[in-house]
Amino acid sequence: MLHSFPIVEWSHGEWTIKGSTVAGVGTCFMIPSLNVAFDVAQGFTHFVSVPRLFITHGHMDHAAGIPYLISQRGLAHLPEPVFYMPEHMVQPMTQIMKTWEQMEGHQYRYQFVGVEDNEPITLRPDMLVRPFATHHRIPSLGYTVFRVRKKLKSEFASLNNRQLHEARQAGTEIEEHWEEPEVSFTGDTRIEFFDSCKWIRRTRILVMEVTYLDERKSIANARDWGHVHLDELIPRLPHFAGEKILVTHLSSRYSVAECQRLLDERVPPPFRHKIEVFPQP
Repeated sequence: MLHSFPIVEWSHGEWTIKGSTVAGVGTCFMIPSLNVAFDVAQGFTHFVSVPRLFITHGHMDHAAGIPYLISQRGLAHLPEPVFYMPEHMVQPMTQIMKTWEQMEGHQYRYQFVGVEDNEPITLRPDMLVRPFATHHRIPSLGYTVFRVRKKLKSEFASLNNRQLHEARQAGTEIEEHWEEPEVSFTGDTRIEFFDSCKWIRRTRILVMEVTYLDERKSIANARDWGHVHLDELIPRLPHFAGEKILVTHLSSRYSVAECQRLLDERVPPPFRHKIEVFPQP
């Protein structure tokens, strides 16, 4: 059972990710520094304090914990949580909560927000999340955390503070803004997202489902179930400009140690340092 698995963590640079992931059993991640989560498995007490949660799709190993977390936040008298999810999930999840409320004789406070590909969701002035289209067996989305950068436009560089203030007061846009993709979570998906999402290849950390690693399951098997096979990722590695690909959602047929061995054997040496496996105890 997933609840017997402790939450573990992985870090790279300034980013720490906590969670747990086994294909078909449960997947959930959080970024503690932003207090956000991506998928919730069957629900963990570690996630109760997280107010904003991003759900990739409606399979129970990723989303069954939604009612539990709503309930626990209510018991703790915390503000209502906000769950961002593919639009098609909103009505069924609302009905599920109404059924629980009917059974329990209690009304819960929460928000279910349907989101679409590339829709910006602000976390704070310098951070936002954008969903991206993925390709699973049911409607699904991945999510990327972007850092928002800004600097003064070159044509205003010679102005003093008073002149800059006057330009702002007049409605002039004196700064240029751009977004840098920092951490992306794919959820369950076929490989097409890697080719179709314009920023995935340059995201700093790609937390990516790779369910199958060798000949025990073919690419066709993976695609039938809406998943990725390592044989599909390997030829795309030369095109990945980011720093790390964090392999998640491993089939339970692989231990982490066996996964490491297969990656050592199968990934070309120039790219091996970029791929890590999300740890499990």
